Amino acid sequence: MKISTLRDLFHSQLSLLYEKREIDAIFFIYIENKYGIKKHHYFLNTEIEERKEKGERRKDLEELSKGCPIQYMVGKTFFYGLELNVNPTVLIPRPETEEFVEMILKNEEKRRQGAGQFLLLSEEKVSDGGKPSSDGRGETILDLATGTGAIAIALAKNIKNATVWATDISKKALEIAKQNALHNNVKITFLHHNILKDATSFLPNHVDIIVSNPPYIPQSERTNLHKNVVDYEPGTALFVPDNNPLIFYNAIAHIAKKILRKGGSLYFETHEKFHSELSAMLTKTGFKEIELWNDMNGKPRFISCKKL
Repeated sequence: MKISTLRDLFHSQLSLLYEKREIDAIFFIYIENKYGIKKHHYFLNTEIEERKEKGERRKDLEELSKGCPIQYMVGKTFFYGLELNVNPTVLIPRPETEEFVEMILKNEEKRRQGAGQFLLLSEEKVSDGGKPSSDGRGETILDLATGTGAIAIALAKNIKNATVWATDISKKALEIAKQNALHNNVKITFLHHNILKDATSFLPNHVDIIVSNPPYIPQSERTNLHKNVVDYEPGTALFVPDNNPLIFYNAIAHIAKKILRKGGSLYFETHEKFHSELSAMLTKTGFKEIELWNDMNGKPRFISCKKL
């Protein structure tokens, strides 16, 4: 079968669900995972070996035309340079969340550089020849509502000597997250935890960084979402009550007040509609140095603050 013919089949069967650019993205993921043909080798492979039965290929196209995300079909996705296992028990990490990780890393690097300069100045002021004490430990990081473990794993990969913890209410999601941590060769402690109900006594204390991308889409917006999201991705990881859209943020802010060390940072990915409302809640709860960040599309998306 000509590979161009298969590409045409994808466009004819998926055109009602996706734009041409999206169909091509799905097609190239498919042929790489099913036939081992990378995108940049597309024009070098005019024919597809019939290792795959036509019936199976037809079934795959039928599932894709119903809205099944290609990431669930092939069982993996890529996030911040990491390969992650995914299935319908976890959300598929979004490009905006990659931006979230990048923002955290840049912000924390800036903070560490500032702390290093402060330490140097302190050392210069010591008159008795002594130096300020430092235990030399890395940051303790807690990712609440971890899902695939994407954020926790990316931070563990990129922050030297970090001790990383991650929680989720879904035991099935935690199993996927554990697989992903192992696959990416990072050590993370995973905990089964209900943000809205469980006590904080078994969470780490004196945490340096808390991050979270919790559920934040109001139920009323369900009809605005693409079929591949509503019909396939876990609703418990997406939706919140219309009358209490900040339910998880409120709970996490109070958790952070208890276990975040003085000077520690709290980072959220947010819904653009509730960016200002969330900022006001954090101010009321006692957090300082609140900063608002936009995503690549200029939409209000991320918030950082400190416990002082």
